[in-house]
Amino acid sequence: MHSFQGITIFYAKGFKASWPGRLGFFLYAPFLGIILNRPMNLLENKVILVTGAGRGMGRGIALALAQAGARVAAGDLQLDGVEETIGMVEKTGGSGLAVSLDVTQANTVSAAVEQIVQKFGRLDGLVNNAGVVRITPAIDSPPEERALQFGVNVEGVFICCQIAARQMISQGDGGTIVNIASEAGKVGHMDMAAYNASKASVISLTRSFSMEWAKHGINVNAVCPGGVETPMLLDVAKWIAKRDGGDPHKIVKTLHPPQLGRNIQPIEVGRAVAFMLSEHAIIIRGQSVNIDGGETPY
Repeated sequence: MHSFQGITIFYAKGFKASWPGRLGFFLYAPFLGIILNRPMNLLENKVILVTGAGRGMGRGIALALAQAGARVAAGDLQLDGVEETIGMVEKTGGSGLAVSLDVTQANTVSAAVEQIVQKFGRLDGLVNNAGVVRITPAIDSPPEERALQFGVNVEGVFICCQIAARQMISQGDGGTIVNIASEAGKVGHMDMAAYNASKASVISLTRSFSMEWAKHGINVNAVCPGGVETPMLLDVAKWIAKRDGGDPHKIVKTLHPPQLGRNIQPIEVGRAVAFMLSEHAIIIRGQSVNIDGGETPY
């Protein structure tokens, strides 16, 4: 038996390996522990707000963070969805709080943070997951569609990061922020110009916030998912079905990373986010990490 960076490793009787093999085993053991086992309480007692947590990817993220030991505040426009999410968190032994907020309205975000601090005493992390997509050829894109996507996906991220960072700075001991960008912000997709640009903006904001707030001990990163089985991806499939015909529920199954051969599940995104929120990711700063099953090469 050996303990290494907080991980206890038990050998089977008679375990033998060459020294290079043993060295490799020990080097990768921390990551194997994170991936293969319960997430080792990566976020034990950390208080983390997840926006857009009433369904889909936000719900999967909230559940994964709870599994990692966090106390989760689930925020969304409507309380019923996040109350259901928190009910699922509590069924697994976690604790949390459902809050109503509109990421485009600073007063509602501030009120939600106040509720969180009143209940848990602090705010340690933020996951900016709330987002919208509209699929329209750029030549036909109406101003209201662009305003909606930039309002939620960009201004909403700015508002939530700003308010959360102010709270973290007032506490004096830093915090972590993970913004949910998209591989669309790097490679772009047909007939989604505004969405592509909004997610590219999230990537840029992440870099800027990371530089500005590092002196306060706040680590800011983004993740870039793709092919995640969510209501949003189903909306894309419905648009394809309307254009080309077919069953959207079958089409959505084809919208997956080729290397992975299936759709990514929301809780898998959540596990990656949990790692990025943890102390294990302290040397990853201002980055936009691809979690799209190998789809994006940079």
